Amino acid sequence: MNAKSELMKEKILNAVIELFTEKGIDKVKTRDVTEYLGLSRSHIYHYFKDWQSLSLAAVTSFINAEIKEFRLIIQPLSARQKLQEFIKGMITDAPDPTRKLYGSLWLLSTHDEAYASLMQTFLDEWHEVLANIIQTGMDEQSFRIVDVHRVARQLDAMLFGYSEQILTLPSKGLVEQAKEDIDDFIHRNILTC
Repeated sequence: MNAKSELMKEKILNAVIELFTEKGIDKVKTRDVTEYLGLSRSHIYHYFKDWQSLSLAAVTSFINAEIKEFRLIIQPLSARQKLQEFIKGMITDAPDPTRKLYGSLWLLSTHDEAYASLMQTFLDEWHEVLANIIQTGMDEQSFRIVDVHRVARQLDAMLFGYSEQILTLPSKGLVEQAKEDIDDFIHRNILTC
């Protein structure tokens, strides 16, 4: 594919990502993309074989970029700071526009194998980010020696559970409760004194 074609493909993907973030994956149709970009439907499908392949490519592009950006942000930080950034990315009282995209991806993954496979890949990647943070903390001797993947799974479960609850029933009280519970878990299971 030549450079001009790559630019157009990227433009389409970015538009789809913006629409998914704004509305959720399941609420966006080809017509929305054509109107947003001022392109014909056939022009879009010149670059993607069908709607699902376009949607999967857009979600993959978005989440890969998000993981890459997060890794760059935390790279110079201590393990404790990295862990706080990871938590802050999931437990917040500020509205997160990407939650619609993640939420609709989660729902689609319950009944579509392609989305389920994609979701599992991203969950595994985020788990590895968290496990690497914990391992770094152990190497720095600021975290206890623990079963890295087990503790990462436990913390992942807490973070995802609270994150979904906050998304569904947002309140400052719930956010504070989540932060306190997660902080307690970290102090009891991860941090050295």
